[in-house]
Amino acid sequence: MKNLILQYEKDFFRLEFCKNRKNLESRLSKDFLEYGKSGSVYNRADSINGLMKLPKDELIEIIQFELNTLSDNVLLARYISHHKENNSYARRTSIWKIEDNAWKLYFHQGTSCDCPE
Repeated sequence: MKNLILQYEKDFFRLEFCKNRKNLESRLSKDFLEYGKSGSVYNRADSINGLMKLPKDELIEIIQFELNTLSDNVLLARYISHHKENNSYARRTSIWKIEDNAWKLYFHQGTSCDCPE
């Protein structure tokens, strides 16, 4: 399960995945909400529209990926993202849940940080 969710997280950095609205609609929960590292709040429609404008693959490395089971249908992913183009880092947390018999991203939060510990 850890490798599957890790790949799902990485998909949001890939142009080929994000330029397909059906991919995004099938991956994000109907109630999806994101607290961005900028402090802005994004709903499902905001996130889909923003991801579809991705100009190219994001050069982002995922560091210290951890996955915890909260229940049979809910997972908590935590990791640090390293954006290689501008050498910035963020602590990230995602809640994944089963919806329509598939894992969907229900909540995501990114918080800027100086560097990984």
